Amino acid sequence: MKKVLISAYACIPDRGSEEGNGWFYSSLVSQQGYEVWCLTRDIGKAEIEQKLRQCAYPNLNFEFVTLPGWAEKAGSFGLLGMYFHYLYWQWTALQSALKLTKKHKFDLVHHVSYTSLQLGSYLYKLKLPFIYGPVGGGQEAPATMRHYFKSHWLKEKMRSWVSDLMRHFNPGCYQSVRQADYVLAWNEDTRQMIAAMGRTKGVEKEFGGVGARFIPSKPIHRPTHDSLELVWVGRLMPRKALELSLHGMSKVDPQLPIHLTIVGDGEMGQFVPEYIEKYNLGKRVTWVGKVNYEQVKEYYRQADAFLFTSLRDTGPAQLMEAMGYSLPVVTLKLHGQAELVDDSTGIRVPVTDPETVAQGLAEAITWMYHNEQKRVNMGINAFHFAQQQRWELKVDHIIRRYYTALMGQSASVVMAVSQE
Repeated sequence: MKKVLISAYACIPDRGSEEGNGWFYSSLVSQQGYEVWCLTRDIGKAEIEQKLRQCAYPNLNFEFVTLPGWAEKAGSFGLLGMYFHYLYWQWTALQSALKLTKKHKFDLVHHVSYTSLQLGSYLYKLKLPFIYGPVGGGQEAPATMRHYFKSHWLKEKMRSWVSDLMRHFNPGCYQSVRQADYVLAWNEDTRQMIAAMGRTKGVEKEFGGVGARFIPSKPIHRPTHDSLELVWVGRLMPRKALELSLHGMSKVDPQLPIHLTIVGDGEMGQFVPEYIEKYNLGKRVTWVGKVNYEQVKEYYRQADAFLFTSLRDTGPAQLMEAMGYSLPVVTLKLHGQAELVDDSTGIRVPVTDPETVAQGLAEAITWMYHNEQKRVNMGINAFHFAQQQRWELKVDHIIRRYYTALMGQSASVVMAVSQE
């Protein structure tokens, strides 16, 4: 049995975003006939160990890489603290990887989390077949939309400056790009950034995925009704720009029976009441705050369309989740969401200036209200798209396309191919 070392800074089962990314790669690769060792933090140790007790993963092993207490505390001190924590963890993970490699003789190394090009990985130092990604990070928030960041715009620009420095001075970034057998880019922005770093061969675009257990296996058919229920889901971070969505809602004809439910909380949550009052949306918007992963499903089921206006995103997991629930999308023609959504599954509003974008969002929302059958058809198209983004299919594709190219076929893949 061939052995794979996976690096997943974030890895927690039954989660979305980065944590789910790390778990799905590790667990699903282990079910494809490979023995997997996953390097990750101990922040999700309890959940991982519980999952391993509940389900059979005989080929899945974890190495929990820990840092000294002072380094853990440093990670909570803003953007620079987070970068320091990540880089220190990656260096510590390399020391663990060197020891594991002597013992287990890995056939392939795969970095899957964080999905950040600039933050990088030091596992290229193992001098083994190496896959870097999928990674994102090539996105920049449009300066014309800085208003929606409030006082966080300086931090956003600092992120851009540090990102530029990391590309040039972090060997975990530029050496991974140079030395990886394959560099997988999540979106076109990142592919172009990788090309600007001098790497064009062995670079492929690959989306992330959505858990098959999270989304329905059949399209949702909603009964005809006279109102339109929108839902917004996500962590209330500055770059997610909830205020932009509310700005757009404020320009929708108030006589139309359209309602928005906001699901999520975060550092910008303190401003939500202010936003609702500012845009006079008290009767049209409900904020339910943070809910668990299972409850999110019900909000998707109850909605007619998904509204999401992130100003910097590699590829929002929420979009694929919402599309899995047969929801058409109103979003921006920007970064990852512009690639996940097309004209058959939603409406993408070009990013220009705040007033024009808000008006474009209002027109898109109004169109969703007045064109029920076309909206439903978009939702069905969205469902079928999401079905093709299931993690099970994604990981199977990654194995067939990249793993087998670097180390041949695993026993399970050989068997599957022989039976086709």
